[in-house]
Amino acid sequence: MSNIFGLNAWRDYDNWDPQAPIVLLFGDSWFWYPIPGVGNLADKFNDFGRAQALSLVSVGDIGLEIGDPGRHILYELSTFLQWESSTVDLIAVSGGGNDFAGPDDLDPLMQPGNKIDPKSWFKEGALKDLFQRVRTGYERVIHLRDTFCPDIAILTHSYDYAHASGKGFLFFSPWIKPSFEKLGVPDALRPALVKVIIDRLAQVQKDLAKKNKNYKFVDTRGSLTAAEWSNEIHPTGEGFRKIAGKFFPEFRKRFPDWVVKPKWLK
Repeated sequence: MSNIFGLNAWRDYDNWDPQAPIVLLFGDSWFWYPIPGVGNLADKFNDFGRAQALSLVSVGDIGLEIGDPGRHILYELSTFLQWESSTVDLIAVSGGGNDFAGPDDLDPLMQPGNKIDPKSWFKEGALKDLFQRVRTGYERVIHLRDTFCPDIAILTHSYDYAHASGKGFLFFSPWIKPSFEKLGVPDALRPALVKVIIDRLAQVQKDLAKKNKNYKFVDTRGSLTAAEWSNEIHPTGEGFRKIAGKFFPEFRKRFPDWVVKPKWLK
């Protein structure tokens, strides 16, 4: 089937196999990225389904911030989980990237630092506040899952070490390089600053996985080469396939009768 984007589209969709697993995808552009030929994780997850039979429903938005996704999106999420509590089979979440990407979010985290310590370029208090908001956003999803469908697993990830290349998307400006340029971060140190941020997000996920049942952190760090980023925060089509491949064992384990290995997965 085609991916279903939004609660209204799912409500009106009736051409689906009622026996097929229903997977809720809650999150940002990694589930919603619209570029033909590149796609997103939802497109690649669809390739897991035998004859593309998985029912994939995306709730969220391209610019979703997990810490503050907006009331209308939370209504969609809670409504879906309430009404599909007996039929949803898996929840995957992609969130946190927009919470710190872009000058409006990244600039307040930064300060002048030194040439050898990437952590010195960040305000520790601001980082703690950021990742507490991110944690709270994920805990909100966990709370809704526990309320309506406590036996359903949640899969999450931590993106990958993005390249501050200065590449934007259409009329959207780059999300990382302008902040580094503004403060004069040395070129050689910039990958290490990105690693600080992504590793902190991964630590949030690891902590949540330890404290919550049926919560699986899929570690996607270190998956992509520089050539597999189409811009500063989105992979190429091949890059999204590599990231999706990290999720494949979890899909196969949960839906062995419905999931097959796609031809592109090595």
